Amino acid sequence: MKPLLVTSNQPFSGKSSFCVGIGKLMIERGYRMGYMKPLITLPVNSGGKVIDEDAQHISALFGQCDSLDNISPVNYIELLNKKIFHDALNLQQNSYINKIKDSFNQIAKNKDIVLIESGRSIEDGLHLGVSSREICAALGAKALVIAKYTEELLDQLLYYKEFFKDSFGGVIINRVPKEDFDYIENIVIKYLEKAKINVFGYVTSDRVLSSVSIREMSKYLGGKILSAADRQDELVESFMLGAMGQELALKFFRTKTDKAVITGGDRADVQLAALETNTRCLILTGNFSPSSIVVERAEHLGVPIVLVKYDTLTTVEKLNEILGHSGFHEFKKLDKIMQITRDFINLDAILSVVKN
Repeated sequence: MKPLLVTSNQPFSGKSSFCVGIGKLMIERGYRMGYMKPLITLPVNSGGKVIDEDAQHISALFGQCDSLDNISPVNYIELLNKKIFHDALNLQQNSYINKIKDSFNQIAKNKDIVLIESGRSIEDGLHLGVSSREICAALGAKALVIAKYTEELLDQLLYYKEFFKDSFGGVIINRVPKEDFDYIENIVIKYLEKAKINVFGYVTSDRVLSSVSIREMSKYLGGKILSAADRQDELVESFMLGAMGQELALKFFRTKTDKAVITGGDRADVQLAALETNTRCLILTGNFSPSSIVVERAEHLGVPIVLVKYDTLTTVEKLNEILGHSGFHEFKKLDKIMQITRDFINLDAILSVVKN
């Protein structure tokens, strides 16, 4: 079978999640799966080596024994560093694609199919000859585009068909607002069928998949857990800013569940009001430690308090970033990914593309 390259029309569109869902279902069907993410875009240090965070997690989920050096052979983030960018451009570009080909050949041994996850979007690496298109051409792969729903979707998909040419396999449309489902079914899908673009499924936004764990959030903010540390794996689905009086705050906080409340560490009145409602955690800004009364109440209710050094505005900005970046590593998310892939993605149609 041909390898399947999973890419997207923009960053954080769901590539990694669908790699997990599709790969796990193929394993259930008895296929020997391989996975690689040629470009390191989420670098983390592990044992003195730079690896890609998503690649590490996904290969482990697949029970893959291949070296991470082969799973993610090119440190793309390093190549964008201004200090070495000039050298990267001057180096013969085929050296990068050849490195990817060599790694692929190692991973493909004794595998029925290899999933290849692209960089952050289709164009990533184009200037170095390692974009999704170049990788597909070099490895004989078919491209599966995870397209985050936008008003420009049809123009984008028609362009991608021309961009990939014979390597274009099809599309999964992700994060479709429920109110646009009729439009997708009755207009978009029919148009794409006429344009001979395979649609393997379309999926609405999901609250669980767009959520973030308290542990992940605390790590991203460099926060300190002050209470209920055993509840860090709970998922937060929304954020609320507490900057009003206690009585008004109580009414405000009751409008949402499974939330994190962001407020100053010196606002005990707002903190206690939040604890009287369905709150997953408190995020206290400015590095102001809360009163012992608040900590004791939060501990009793099992609500983690995360103390961060940033001011409230900076904290909100960073949390907006992590909502777009939040991953698939929590077990609750994995269950949801598998359910969505089973219910909404036509795996047989995907397999027919890579078998041809």
